[in-house]
Amino acid sequence: MNIEERKEILCQNLKLLNKSIYWLKRSIQRVKNVRNFENLSEEQLEIIEALMNRYSRAVDILINRVLRSLDYLELEEINRKLDVVIRAEKRGFVEDYNILIEMKDLRNELAHEYLEERLRNRLEEVIEKSEKLLEIANKINRYVQKSNYCE
Repeated sequence: MNIEERKEILCQNLKLLNKSIYWLKRSIQRVKNVRNFENLSEEQLEIIEALMNRYSRAVDILINRVLRSLDYLELEEINRKLDVVIRAEKRGFVEDYNILIEMKDLRNELAHEYLEERLRNRLEEVIEKSEKLLEIANKINRYVQKSNYCE
């Protein structure tokens, strides 16, 4: 595969991430309007569920698609996910690569919990990590633009 094909893969994955981030931002805003967590309506439960699902999807796209395709473009080994997140730190996307590991761990935990458990235990953490995810996506977009990988 030539360099232009590798760039195209990265750019497609970055577009997918940016679309996912758009919907994640919308969910964050909608959840901030939810006040009373004792008596949630079905609509409020759906809003919270959407946030958690969109967070999980964005984390997957970030780590499994964007960071890996960036490594592929820059001719890095992409065999181990740990190496992928360590290089994200080296590129300045995160201060500490462990935040990406924590994001992925939270995503995995959310996939195996019931909604009510998630509300009590995870909502604040999901919002906090979602905000961090927005920052990371911005840094990646700037890096890709500066490197002239995508138009």
